[in-house]
Amino acid sequence: MNSKFKTFIPAAGKASRLAGLPKFYLPIKENNFLLNYHIKNLQNKENYDIFLGVNSSFYESLENTFQDIKVIQIQSNSMVETVCKLGLPENGNSLVIMPDTFFEDYQVINDMAEKLVNENYDAVLGLWKIRSDQKGKLGQCTLSKDKVLEVIDKDETCNEEYFWGSLCWNKEFNNFINSEDEHFGISINRAIKSNLNVGYIKSDTNYFDCGTFDEYKFMLENLNS
Repeated sequence: MNSKFKTFIPAAGKASRLAGLPKFYLPIKENNFLLNYHIKNLQNKENYDIFLGVNSSFYESLENTFQDIKVIQIQSNSMVETVCKLGLPENGNSLVIMPDTFFEDYQVINDMAEKLVNENYDAVLGLWKIRSDQKGKLGQCTLSKDKVLEVIDKDETCNEEYFWGSLCWNKEFNNFINSEDEHFGISINRAIKSNLNVGYIKSDTNYFDCGTFDEYKFMLENLNS
């Protein structure tokens, strides 16, 4: 795969849910922390040009920590708005990584990118099997044999088996991203309704969203077990 991906890491939140501690700074095993884990995994591959969007409170520390990527100060109210302010490319492909998450299978990102480049898709989602503790917190996906048919966001009654945790897309998909969208699930459904082809890659590993201390503690317990 020779195609370069503009890779967005939207980390411009105000850390309000964790008493001012940014979730991307949460430590994980081997003297590592979440944001560093994602950046190092992406840098180990050749095709990802990383853009890190952060707010003013953490800009200086992150710019000093990650001097070999583009760290950009942004005022934003949502992940989608951060990505839009970082600049959707007029040509080429894009990837978004959530900085407050953890998954061990990073090959899924390469598989998503290769599927987008080599097959007839406008976007490709990385999917993980949902656990009972994640029901109602994530965007679960209705699937056909080879496409995503709908994203059902944060619905405790949803029985779909998989949720999406990462997203890559081509320039056509840019037209369906609105900076006012609360989350990317809205953009994905908008694109699907306009007949864009949205594919998926499934991972067989766990995915952890560290939005609260309880979720973070649960991740650590699983990683150390």
